[in-house]
Amino acid sequence: MKVAILVLGLIGSIMALALGACAGACAGVMGGVGEAIEQGVTEAAEESGEGLTEEQKAELQEGLAGADDAAAVAGNLAMFAGAQGILGLIGTIMAFIALGKGNKATIGGVLILGAVVISLWAGNFPSIGPSNILQLVAGILAFIAAPTVAAAAEA
Repeated sequence: MKVAILVLGLIGSIMALALGACAGACAGVMGGVGEAIEQGVTEAAEESGEGLTEEQKAELQEGLAGADDAAAVAGNLAMFAGAQGILGLIGTIMAFIALGKGNKATIGGVLILGAVVISLWAGNFPSIGPSNILQLVAGILAFIAAPTVAAAAEA
């Protein structure tokens, strides 16, 4: 059972870390695009000789506020998915070691389930679902794994 915990926890953590890395890259691009659009529109208006009116500047800022909000959401997703991946990885390794020594894997199970809870705090991102499911199963298995059976299997 300890190998099942290790495999499920590692796959879930790798998926969460990959999603976090992708979301972080997307957040960086979204933040940079907003600045580039603003600079491009301003330069184009100055080259045409007309410049931007106050109304046009207000419309531009209103439109770019959506890009800033999207970058913030992607940044939150990156932060929480990364935290889920790291905490799940630590909990998985701790559970595997504890079961290998013949102890209960309570601390590892708590860390794995804590990783799932952390990922749910990030808000609306259903794409993190497979990693949540894998880590949830690994956390439950960590709690129900019998340490004496694990120690007897090693001997």
